[in-house]
Amino acid sequence: MYFPGRGGAFLDGKKVYDAWRFKDVSLESAKIYGLVGEYEQGPMYLSYLLGGKVDFGDLRLYCNGHELSRNMLEQVSWNLEPSNEKYRNAIVKKSIVKALNENGCTEDFSTIAEKFILTEPRYNRKLFQLSGERWRASAALGYANRKKIYYAPYKPSNFYYQMCNCGLLKVLRELTDDGAIVLLPAGLDEFLKHIVDECIYTNREYDISELRELYGEMFQKEEWIKA
Repeated sequence: MYFPGRGGAFLDGKKVYDAWRFKDVSLESAKIYGLVGEYEQGPMYLSYLLGGKVDFGDLRLYCNGHELSRNMLEQVSWNLEPSNEKYRNAIVKKSIVKALNENGCTEDFSTIAEKFILTEPRYNRKLFQLSGERWRASAALGYANRKKIYYAPYKPSNFYYQMCNCGLLKVLRELTDDGAIVLLPAGLDEFLKHIVDECIYTNREYDISELRELYGEMFQKEEWIKA
């Protein structure tokens, strides 16, 4: 579905719809970004766009002056929430060891487990079977696969607060220390502003003056719309 002046997409297994009115946004490597806005005003759209999950339409994305394609983003991105991804059935230790070997990484699994706070009783579980450790394990597998953009679905501030109580921020900083970009979409900045490097606000700007004029012309009640 396409709307003039904005992009819209069904996301996360076509369960959630989100739309974003395009504007210039710049991101830097090695930073955590809070994508903040109301439901269906773009936080998850922007997150999944940079994860290579959304058709670009008329939108143009660039990296160091070179135009990016959706396929390029798909190759370097990783969803912190594995529940609807093809790697949802990946077994924690087995999949990370395999990725380390395939990508010629010098680090071993014990180093990764320490960095990403993985617990031994869950080494042999599948990612989707984990709860508080799920995003940490997913991040570890993305790290072993040398991904550079980590994105996530739309979550409330309290979700991120609870996850940070389980060590999530330490894990995200391991990713940014490796030069990655991390994207965290939420409705409010009340917690995110304390843990991210920068908040990007996706809410549209409302033309209140125009709306007052409209109600003045139609109903002679422009005072209904407070300035």
